[in-house]
Amino acid sequence: MRWYFLFGLIASFIMVIVLFVLMMVALRKNWNHTNRSPFSYFIPLLLVVLLFYLAASQFVPRVFDAVQIVFGQYDSTEVKLSEKNFVYNRIITEEQIFFYPPSYFGNPETGKYQIYFTERTNYVMKLIYVGETEDSANVADHSP
Repeated sequence: MRWYFLFGLIASFIMVIVLFVLMMVALRKNWNHTNRSPFSYFIPLLLVVLLFYLAASQFVPRVFDAVQIVFGQYDSTEVKLSEKNFVYNRIITEEQIFFYPPSYFGNPETGKYQIYFTERTNYVMKLIYVGETEDSANVADHSP
């Protein structure tokens, strides 16, 4: 789990650097007046918006959550989940959406789970099956 999170941190850092370099190249073309079309004057603006969005939504929250990962101090919650709550690489509850790496779960069971997650990105670091809920136990009793 930690390695997957750190890989995402490194990937977002590389994307921020690439967007910054592309922005500087586009700005240099604007400063030197070597643009070939009028639309190319707006490319630095588009790159600044992309850079700001990526930094604010991915890179900066991951950097702050990396501190939690280093010290192993995660937020936790206990929720009742069924198979319909596990969608792609997300756990969708009534209050929050949590993210986990692909192929982390084979066939999730219906029941109560304890989720340890990072504070800002809601990345699942540990998922512990606590037991069946009353609803899932009653459904199992009534089925033939």
